Amino acid sequence: MGKYAAFGIALQIGTAQVETATIATATGKITTAGNATVTLTHDEMTGSPLAESVALALNDVNDTIATKIAAHFNALSDVTDHMTIVANGPNVIMRLLEGEANDGTLNMAYIDDTCVGLTADATSTNTTAGVDAVEIAGVTNISGPGLGVDTVDVTSHDQVTAWEEQAAAIIRSGEVSLDIIYDPAATTHNAATGLLYRLEDRIYSFFDLIFFATYNWKFFGYVNGFEPTGAVGGALTASVRVKIASAPTLE
Repeated sequence: MGKYAAFGIALQIGTAQVETATIATATGKITTAGNATVTLTHDEMTGSPLAESVALALNDVNDTIATKIAAHFNALSDVTDHMTIVANGPNVIMRLLEGEANDGTLNMAYIDDTCVGLTADATSTNTTAGVDAVEIAGVTNISGPGLGVDTVDVTSHDQVTAWEEQAAAIIRSGEVSLDIIYDPAATTHNAATGLLYRLEDRIYSFFDLIFFATYNWKFFGYVNGFEPTGAVGGALTASVRVKIASAPTLE
């Protein structure tokens, strides 16, 4: 059985880039059914730029068009290896899967092909700039996340034995807590770019918990607690909490 020392564990923090394409039509709907050409560009994506034909129906409105475009690209593994795409009203929102430096090539463009009605748009909007994940400085202790599974009692009167029966329900992601030697000027601590900034501005952040440079637990979440402590004759420290906000990837 392998034995490991805790020294060398790191928690990195960054921001996943978000790009938004807003669908527009001349009259608010498609006036001739057919295909639109939608082109997705990302510098790390195989086959980029991907020019795809998306079938649109007569009278499809902007929200419906956005939903169809998101569904089409979510069916392509070359896309889902790098980003998630969702529709929100007339917006097609692309979020990269990790905190990486901003990719100026990330873009979604659309135009009529055999359909009629779209107001062509060659440029989407960079709604959240990507920030490379970097190690949080001065960490002395990391705890969590406290993963768990809720169970519900499904014991019934007609079962064979009197033993209780349970069924698994929601998987709980819990929180990560860390203690740091707090440096108010440190870029990963301060109120301009660091933990305090991410708490104050409620930034949806990317985290990578790294064990021995080999194993990674990656997740998105929010910094939801920051409590400094300054003892006489002691170091300035802080206790930090991070709430996981989506399904983590455990590698």
